[in-house]
Amino acid sequence: MTIWAYRRRDALLRMRRSAWDAMIAELGRRGQGRRESGAFLLADRHGDPTTVTRVVYLDDLDPNCLTGGISFDGLAYSKLWDICDAEHRRVIGDVHTHPGGGVRQSPIDAANPMLAQAGHVALIVPHLAMRATKPRTVGVHRYDGEGWETWTGRQAERHLLIGRRA
Repeated sequence: MTIWAYRRRDALLRMRRSAWDAMIAELGRRGQGRRESGAFLLADRHGDPTTVTRVVYLDDLDPNCLTGGISFDGLAYSKLWDICDAEHRRVIGDVHTHPGGGVRQSPIDAANPMLAQAGHVALIVPHLAMRATKPRTVGVHRYDGEGWETWTGRQAERHLLIGRRA
């Protein structure tokens, strides 16, 4: 088995390189290098449940949520569900940025999943997304319904497939 086949089998999330690069740049732009930013990751409702096909930024749903950290108003979820219904998509993950190189969840992150559903994947991007970001530098966290599984470094790279074959 090739390393590529091994990685494809283990991927929790897949994303085309161009979409990944655009998302990282947009997260950095929205956070302005001074505050955290984030987004929901959506897949086609009847397609591959690991392939990101749309990114919806948190501050498009709740314009006041980027407060240094992220203070997302629960009422804004209705806008997210409207997008999912209209476009036949589902939420498969979320991403947010952290200052510095730390990509482990904070106690606030761990206690407040953006979607408290088993299998939901949360990505944490370092340096407020102000640098090019490779999968091995991201924190990959999967909610199991009661807590989180976490992968960083090479383990994160196994679970986050970014590239033209994603």
